[in-house]
Amino acid sequence: MTSNHVLAGILEFKHLEIEKLKRVFPRDTLLKSAEMTGPKRSLRQALLRQDPAIKVIAEIKRSSPSKSFKAIGFDPVQIARSYEAAGAVALSVLTDARFFSGHQVYVPLVREFVELPILRKDFIVDLWQIAETAALGADAVLLMACNFDSTDSLSILYQEAVRLGLEPLIEIHSEAEWEMVKPINPGLIGVNNRDFNSPDLAIDIQTTARLAPSLPKDAAVISESGLRHREDLLTLLDCNVDGFLVGSSLMNSDDPGEALKNLIGDGWLDRV
Repeated sequence: MTSNHVLAGILEFKHLEIEKLKRVFPRDTLLKSAEMTGPKRSLRQALLRQDPAIKVIAEIKRSSPSKSFKAIGFDPVQIARSYEAAGAVALSVLTDARFFSGHQVYVPLVREFVELPILRKDFIVDLWQIAETAALGADAVLLMACNFDSTDSLSILYQEAVRLGLEPLIEIHSEAEWEMVKPINPGLIGVNNRDFNSPDLAIDIQTTARLAPSLPKDAAVISESGLRHREDLLTLLDCNVDGFLVGSSLMNSDDPGEALKNLIGDGWLDRV
C-alpha cells in the first residue's frame, strides 16, 4: 500500500468508517437489498460502442481534498441530466463524504433520472463496500490498485463485484501496478494521470500515453485526471484509449453540462 501521507490518511479514516457502518448495516442486509435494484447498465459496452467518437464518463463531485467546486447550489440530479444531454456515455458519482463532500444517496438519486451507467467512485477497500455499492444500484465500481498490497487482495474484491453483477474498473498509475493487476485480466482499466505516491499528487497526462498502448486491446481503457482540453483527448485516442473520466474541469464550470459539450465537440471532425 502506498506510503503517501495524503492517501494513507484517507485510507486510515476509511477503514474506521467502514467498521462503524458494518454495525449499522450488516453485509447480509445489503446483499438482500442488492437483489432488488434491477438490471445493470454496462459501462464497458458504453465505452466500446462506435459512437460518439469521444466517450466521456462525466463526474459528479462537490469537492476534492484541496478544492470546493460547488459549495452551494449543488444539485446532482440537474448535473447528471445536463451531462446526459451533453453526450456523456456514463456518470461517475463520488460518494466519499469526508474528503469529497459526497454521499451514498447520490447514486440511487442520480440513477433514477438518467439512463446512463453509473460508476460508484470511492476508496473501496472492503467486501462490505462492494455489497453496499450493489445495494445502492450502481452499475460499476472503482478499484484503485494503489489501495492494495497484492494481486490476491485486489482479486477478492474484484471477483465479489463480478458476482454481484457490478463491472469493476481497476485503476492503475504505473507499470508496477499493472503487473499486480494483470493476472486478474480486467475488462475495464483506468489509467490515472494523478500520482497518489507523490507529495503534491502531481498530474501528468503522459502517464496515459506511456501505459495505455501496452494494455490489452480487448480491454476498455479509460484515461483519468488532468483532462481539460479537447486536444488532450484527441491525442490520447491514438494511444489505445477508449474513453475519458473527467471531473474537476467540468465541476469548476458554472455550467458543467455546457463545459462537457464544449469538451466533446464534434469528435472526429476536430481531427481533420
